[in-house]
Amino acid sequence: MDAAERPFSARSAAFLVAHRLLDDALVRARFLCILSALALGACGGDVDNPRGGDGAIPARDASVSDGGTPTQDDDAGTPGCEAAPPARALAFDGTDDAASMGVARPLGLARFTVEAWVRRDGPGVAAGTGVGGVQVVPIAGKGRGEDDGSNVDCNYAFGFVGDVLGADFEDMATGANHPVVGRTRVTPGEWHHVAVTYDGTTWRLYLDGALDGSARANATPRADSIQHFGIGTALDSMGRAAGRLHGAVSELRVWDRARTAEEIASARFERVATGEGLVGRWALDGDAADAIGDLDATITGATFVETGPVLDRGLPPTITGTIPSDDLAVTGNSVELSVGATDPEGDALDVTFHLRALGEEDGFTVVVLPDTQYYTVDDRNLERFFYDQTQWIVDNHDAYDIRAVIHNGDLVNNGDSQVFQWRVADRAMTTLEGALPGMPDGMPYGVAVGNHDLSVVSQVGPATRYNEFFGVERFEGRAYYGGHYGSTNDEHWFTFSAGGMDFVVVDMKFDPEPDAAVLAWARRVLETHPDHFGIVNAHYILNSAGNFGPQGQAIYNALRSVRNLHLMTCGHISAESRRNDTFEGHRIDSMLADYQSRENGGSGFMRIWEFSPAEGELTVRTYSPTLDRWETDANSEFTLRVPLRGAGGVFEEVARAERGASPATATIEGLEPGRVYEWYATVRDCDHTVRTPVSRFTTTP
Repeated sequence: MDAAERPFSARSAAFLVAHRLLDDALVRARFLCILSALALGACGGDVDNPRGGDGAIPARDASVSDGGTPTQDDDAGTPGCEAAPPARALAFDGTDDAASMGVARPLGLARFTVEAWVRRDGPGVAAGTGVGGVQVVPIAGKGRGEDDGSNVDCNYAFGFVGDVLGADFEDMATGANHPVVGRTRVTPGEWHHVAVTYDGTTWRLYLDGALDGSARANATPRADSIQHFGIGTALDSMGRAAGRLHGAVSELRVWDRARTAEEIASARFERVATGEGLVGRWALDGDAADAIGDLDATITGATFVETGPVLDRGLPPTITGTIPSDDLAVTGNSVELSVGATDPEGDALDVTFHLRALGEEDGFTVVVLPDTQYYTVDDRNLERFFYDQTQWIVDNHDAYDIRAVIHNGDLVNNGDSQVFQWRVADRAMTTLEGALPGMPDGMPYGVAVGNHDLSVVSQVGPATRYNEFFGVERFEGRAYYGGHYGSTNDEHWFTFSAGGMDFVVVDMKFDPEPDAAVLAWARRVLETHPDHFGIVNAHYILNSAGNFGPQGQAIYNALRSVRNLHLMTCGHISAESRRNDTFEGHRIDSMLADYQSRENGGSGFMRIWEFSPAEGELTVRTYSPTLDRWETDANSEFTLRVPLRGAGGVFEEVARAERGASPATATIEGLEPGRVYEWYATVRDCDHTVRTPVSRFTTTP
């Protein structure tokens, strides 16, 4: 079916083709502009995000109230300032780079602080800290999961758990793990000061000087561990590495006490060479020497780079307020943007305003495949419905901007007994795995294990054939695949992005009485991706009346307080239903779609989720590629309110002001009526840049 023919469509194929051609032209133009005028900062827009240019963004720099003039690019220093000299850091490629101090007995500690400056450049590779622990992409630490109840237990591990900070140790008594996880996403590509302390009873995590998480352990870490100390990797008692950091580290310090919050916050921008309890310091500014003792690091592969953090140059500016406030209605075709900021050292501040308009072109799509079990049954000649579904997704991925596929489970009908059925499912889903523009690993997708996918149908237990065809090995190495619970792929998760917004999908196996550990795992996946839009996909959540089934109720009870969980989707019951629930002001929508009892096992009907960031809406539609038919009744087509802040096209630079007095303001002319706009500002002193939150306003029609 042609994209332009679908009813009530948020976008047309013709519009999208024109829009993408315009995007390509803009990218080429900006690239040529950069080549010819890089030093002048004359190229409009954010080149690293080439969507946009739809005419809704007014011309760059309308008026500046303080009389200042546009300055150089954001990366340049403010005029009149002497910029900091280049700093250095040790960079790790996320593949095989590491730095090691060996057993490093002086770093074996029962109380400690580990702090460093870190820049994360990619996901890296996680390492486990032991049974009951966490998967950590290492920053620095002494040990990893190896054994329980001996001196080859982990003394302490510190790094990233998902997108947040995390740490763990194994205790002296039994080798039990005692993890702690942070709450705030550590933004990639930026330098952050990170720290973890343990005072004998309580963990504390700090991000950029602020407390970001804590947990009581009431246990003694394995201070006599003979596991090795490592930077950018985690090492066991033989020095064998697991887990790799993709990023850079600078000014790493280890203390034999828990530093206070005030100490951490006040000294984070300084090179600290001495102090009570400082047992190791590695500046990593050109060598890996220990400035305190003789624990020099041995570097494997990692290299020194000239892009370290700015230290010993004071503190960054502080944002004191922005106008207009969020979600304000603006009358007319202009708006005055205002930012208040102060600098601790009294430096002059350069303020840059960025704006984007949201519209239909920012929409994107996710496809949900309900139970496909009857399409796989031998001698029924229904395979074409399954094949047509996945082929349609690939053929229309550009016109509909399809970003991911969710399969609700029941890939097949007869568990392990009919290998033919698994081959049909394998062929259908393999269609999604070929490289697509912007998707070198193919279309991101995940599959919930249905009751008919279990080895013995509806008997909760192993899913042997499922793991043979759709196990960990099939997905490992694909950038969108996040990981799995336990040793199988029965429960797993994946991520995808759309318009600059990130999503995480947790796929859960059919189990009317889900294990508490599985629910805790699902919760941790969501919590460690706090800025992702969370979706849970489980085979059985709702019944035909829209009530929770036993597994759905258990999942909801366990996850309802996770603020980034917004949608739950399922199959299993041949019907369409939905419900919404609100817990402490947070709404979660749940949806059931399953067509297996209809003619031809469902005739290929599937769900198409169309997201509109401009409207903050998800429109659900139902379509069969084989029949080229839409269902438009109230159960098959409906719209939900969903939070899509963060998705959209390019932010254009619209004004700059070298601020003399607070606040700095800029009047932006040429706004279009009835449009949604988002804006933010960057504020820079001589050496530091800070950014305001993104705010939104709407112009009245």
